[in-house]
Amino acid sequence: MWSIIGHSPVLAALGRALQSESPAHAWLFAGPEGMGKRTAALEFAAALNCTSTDKPCGACRACRDTLTLQHPDVELVVPGGICDEAEHRDHADSRDLRICQVRRLERVISLSPYAGGRRIAIIDDADSLRAEAANAFLKTLEEPPDGTVIILLAEREERLPETVLSRCQRLAFRPLDRDTVIEALTVRGAEPRQAEVIAAAAGGRIGWALQALEDPELLSERESMIDDALRLAHAGRAERFAWAKGAESRVPDVRERYQRELGVWESWWRDVLQAGAGATEGLVNRDRATLLAEEGRLYTADEIVNFLRKLLETREYLLANVDPQLALENLTLDLPTAGGSARPSTVRAR
Repeated sequence: MWSIIGHSPVLAALGRALQSESPAHAWLFAGPEGMGKRTAALEFAAALNCTSTDKPCGACRACRDTLTLQHPDVELVVPGGICDEAEHRDHADSRDLRICQVRRLERVISLSPYAGGRRIAIIDDADSLRAEAANAFLKTLEEPPDGTVIILLAEREERLPETVLSRCQRLAFRPLDRDTVIEALTVRGAEPRQAEVIAAAAGGRIGWALQALEDPELLSERESMIDDALRLAHAGRAERFAWAKGAESRVPDVRERYQRELGVWESWWRDVLQAGAGATEGLVNRDRATLLAEEGRLYTADEIVNFLRKLLETREYLLANVDPQLALENLTLDLPTAGGSARPSTVRAR
């Protein structure tokens, strides 16, 4: 049976596919990080080869091997993964899916299934496909070998070419409501207050919420990121530039870290915008509701909306290998300034 929490429309669509003799051969699981897309893809892959009547049973060999990534006919492709070209072995740190990986995948799925069922390819971070890799994959997406199912996972589907999108059956993984997340956390042993705090921070991302329950550092990191956003809004240009300059010295993988941080900033500034308009329902950071209301009075809606656009633009720059320090420095120039000037004394972190 499915272990996926929520996402009833997704499960209903996958259930219908399993009842069909010829399910769609290309799927796109789209939605923000931490929504359970990879879990759903693995369970769907398990179900497609499951030998039980209740699919996925999780107990047969096909299910066990798929869910542990041991099945010979299930291929998981990730950025920096293996390819067949010896000179590319140094691409382990790549953030893109490369054309050599696509070529290897095409060779693998052209082979007959070892176990006699379906061949399944799961392409994680499909929105990182380089243009030439995406173009090379079009023919396979349109006419894969018989018995092949391809599942693309994408956080930002708009980065994929329309030619790829049009060949896939799309399933949207949307944020879960807070009560569903709280219930899932409580069932797993969270105290009521702990479940409330994690669910609020998760913003409907059930995967992130479950990780935060196991690793309290995730919540601490998130609080630190919000403190950065708040402090820098009240800081002068020199302090903002110093923060950007020191980014690469604070963490080993600066791009990954600041993708996460800017995502947290986005939730914070959306809350500031909402609180400034007098709306408190649906705040992600509701534990800071009083401070959000105070902050919301310091900026115009246009300033915040413009900065939200800059946040998205900067995240794109980080994905596109723009120098991180330069990207973050440019972002700080667009930070709204409280009351039009830096007023550090008004900053109140938790």
